[in-house]
Amino acid sequence: MEWIIFVKKENVKKAEEKLKMDFDVAAKQSITVRDAKSLGLDYDGSFFLIGGDDTGVNKCKELIKEFVFERKKGDLEKAKEKIKQEEEAAAEGMGGIFNI
Repeated sequence: MEWIIFVKKENVKKAEEKLKMDFDVAAKQSITVRDAKSLGLDYDGSFFLIGGDDTGVNKCKELIKEFVFERKKGDLEKAKEKIKQEEEAAAEGMGGIFNI
């Protein structure tokens, strides 16, 4: 399961801390945080892409629900796509290092 959300700049650190503090479930999920501007979106804040099992992602949703700020579905999808592209490019780069 994957979940992407937007958090305003003033709440990004608070949201990250909440997720890190839950050692049993939330901290074990795949959590990627990217600044919106670095993804080509003109927002003042960050996108969180959280992946994992249903229980873990739902726990993350509960923990940071107070920090989630609504964005257009198209912008959320665009951010998710850009994050995935970055991850794939990084993985390909690492593969090149080991294929020498």
